Amino acid sequence: MRARLLTALVASAAAFALTLAPAGADPTKGERFELTCDNGRNYSIVVAPGNGTFTPGFDTNSNAVLIPVSLAFTGVIRDANDIIVDSFTDVETKGSVGKRLKNAVTCTFSFTFVSDGSEPDFPPGFSVTATGTVIGKVTPGR
Repeated sequence: MRARLLTALVASAAAFALTLAPAGADPTKGERFELTCDNGRNYSIVVAPGNGTFTPGFDTNSNAVLIPVSLAFTGVIRDANDIIVDSFTDVETKGSVGKRLKNAVTCTFSFTFVSDGSEPDFPPGFSVTATGTVIGKVTPGR
């Protein structure tokens, strides 16, 4: 059940968690996340749906792209009565790339997703609250 709930969460709210492209090529559909990064910038990221953990995130306020190599997050799943159903921590790294990445940027995020019942394994009113960190490279726009 937990694996299916987590899959539903990722499908519906995208774990973050993130090619160069101009701002006009940002995905029009996808999950949006606010990132606060150690390079002194905040990014409003859109991640296209269905492309996995390491899908690039496109900043909607510029033509910057965040290419993730590591994602760590902790989440809490609550039922419609606000009772904790499960909690989890997930850490994923793209091979050893994260250890060698020059000019890496570390960003933090948090979000809450409340199910509308459209996912069969994620009942209406269930919620997921997650906080995490993503490490990656921010490409400059051209």
